[in-house]
Amino acid sequence: MGEQVLTLGLATEEEFLPLDSNIFISQSKAQGLNQPFSDQRSVVAKRYQDAVANDKPSMAEGMIQRAQNQGIQADYLVADAWFGTKRMVDVAISQGLTGIFRMKKGQQKFTAQLIHDSYQQQDLNLKERYHKIVKSQWRKVAGLPWKACSIKAEMDLNTDQGQPARKVGVKLLFVRGLKTKEGQTPGRKDWAVFLTTDATMSMSKMLEVYALRWSIEVYFKEAKQHLGFLKEQTVSFASHIASIHLTAIRYLVLVHAKNKSKSANPASVRRQINDQMNLLSMAGRLWQMFRTVIQGALNELSAEFDVMGVLKKNR
Repeated sequence: MGEQVLTLGLATEEEFLPLDSNIFISQSKAQGLNQPFSDQRSVVAKRYQDAVANDKPSMAEGMIQRAQNQGIQADYLVADAWFGTKRMVDVAISQGLTGIFRMKKGQQKFTAQLIHDSYQQQDLNLKERYHKIVKSQWRKVAGLPWKACSIKAEMDLNTDQGQPARKVGVKLLFVRGLKTKEGQTPGRKDWAVFLTTDATMSMSKMLEVYALRWSIEVYFKEAKQHLGFLKEQTVSFASHIASIHLTAIRYLVLVHAKNKSKSANPASVRRQINDQMNLLSMAGRLWQMFRTVIQGALNELSAEFDVMGVLKKNR
């Protein structure tokens, strides 16, 4: 209860590689340990301290730093709306990455000029900005089934009240689906907002890069259904940490096999391995059956020979 898995991965157009995972424990729903760790210097003990002492942005920043320390380089930091916060935007900038986040339609204010208000700068949240600007400025995104509107704005990264503003330039991209061939029109609330720390990035590029994030959804689907993700019948923190990392290792083995065999994706490799294992299992069962039949035949022959031997002696 109260545990959530955070995973950092490297996504490309060809594949997704899980790099690091951690468990976040909510303070409101946290359950204590069944027994304390015997060695507080152990990896699992340190992971547990991270899980209870840090918030999600701090944990994400730690995972990014560990990956960079190991020589893994990336151009973008892409995350869903749970990480569309001031803190994560700050993390992306501080780590030298271009952040692209889906944003929640909350109360976060952005400063931008309103053309129809004589270029007056106003601080508005996303819903207010949508109704004042975006609704009348949709335009088709080239090559994609969406219409969009982008706005250059400023975002104050300061999270402490009373402190000087620390504003950075960002681009907000409002996106809405087009009318479908079946004549269905998106509802008034069927729109999403994305933010990038690169205010010069095109709308198409933002959506193209953000689309790579869906590869982690494919990873989790494969991990949960076929690779034993948190399937262990235990409730200990150590077993959970082991499970999420063993699952990642299994997936990486499939990625490696995919690259060597030039298969379409890790799931196809997993199916091939399953088929081979099923064949081996079937062969094993058949061999066991053959052994039983052969043993039965030998026992019958042995009994017959013994009877014949007795008859010969009697004669």
